[in-house]
Amino acid sequence: MNSSRLTLIAGATGQIGSSVGAHLFEQGGWNPVGLARAPKQDARYPMLALDLTNAQDCADKLAAITSVTHVLYAARFDHFGGELESRETNVRMLENLLNALKPASGNLQHIHLVHGTKYYGHTVRERPTPYQEDDACGNFNSFYYEQQSLLQEHQRGREWSWSISRPHAFCNYRIDESRNMILIVGLYASILRELGLPLVYPGTLRSYMAKTQFSWLPTLARAATWMMTDPRCANQAYNIVNGDPMSWSELWPLFAQYFEMECGAPEDCTFADFAHQHAQTWSHMTSKYGLQNSNLVALAQWPYGDYVMSLQWDVVSDMRKAATDGFHERVNTPKMWLEGFDFFRTQKIIP
Repeated sequence: MNSSRLTLIAGATGQIGSSVGAHLFEQGGWNPVGLARAPKQDARYPMLALDLTNAQDCADKLAAITSVTHVLYAARFDHFGGELESRETNVRMLENLLNALKPASGNLQHIHLVHGTKYYGHTVRERPTPYQEDDACGNFNSFYYEQQSLLQEHQRGREWSWSISRPHAFCNYRIDESRNMILIVGLYASILRELGLPLVYPGTLRSYMAKTQFSWLPTLARAATWMMTDPRCANQAYNIVNGDPMSWSELWPLFAQYFEMECGAPEDCTFADFAHQHAQTWSHMTSKYGLQNSNLVALAQWPYGDYVMSLQWDVVSDMRKAATDGFHERVNTPKMWLEGFDFFRTQKIIP
């Protein structure tokens, strides 16, 4: 690894930034520096308190860092899972960072943005699948298109390159991240089992049957590292998903079998309502099974689960471009889910 690298991780305390930042730190030679409004005091690598929404703060704080070679941009303006993110604010945040880096960009080699399938408009309307990277943008209300255009504009006449990853529905084994589908389903199933009920699917039949996909965050971290170093990835976007799209109707019986429950049919209900209705049940279960003490409503981002399961059509991304250019990693989605349930059990999060 090149010890002369200096890598800024924008959004270093978020789900994506912390995962990719940890991977770069463990790889060695990347010398990551995290950027966050509220840096973690026990971070494994240096952190800088910085407000990306404030242009002057960016300029002042980054003026002393003159040898940045790489940027991993995974910052998002505050939003709750499933809510529409502010296009204007998110574009301005990236612009503030790019402007602050411009005076000392002589060493800059690459900027990587983590985006997602909202670029294709998967929340707006049904469109042909699998999504391919050169498909037209399908959602101009998302900030992805404008951020990509801004990046291309700033790159003109400069030697550095850029890349973009487009994952979908992040999954990871972490107890400090509430926006986690494995945790949501694990909690939901555990409570239904305690009540002696079948594992009902909280959504429509159409949603139950539609193909969906997931992105294992360690894979995304390795993919981002690849994109920042492989010349074939210069100025390119790549879909980064597990690579084995399947329907909830295929996964749900596996979940029911894991939790030793009857597999229920789709019903018109929501995760968010469920969490509020069964908070007392959960409190009783934490004591009964010796689980970590937790508030059910706050433990998981339940509306995010409703958002993920709200899609009424296939959401499938093509991974051939990444494979052609050198990234071949694939993830077994059912295995990822079941081992995730095992993880939360060993951590005493679910019984």
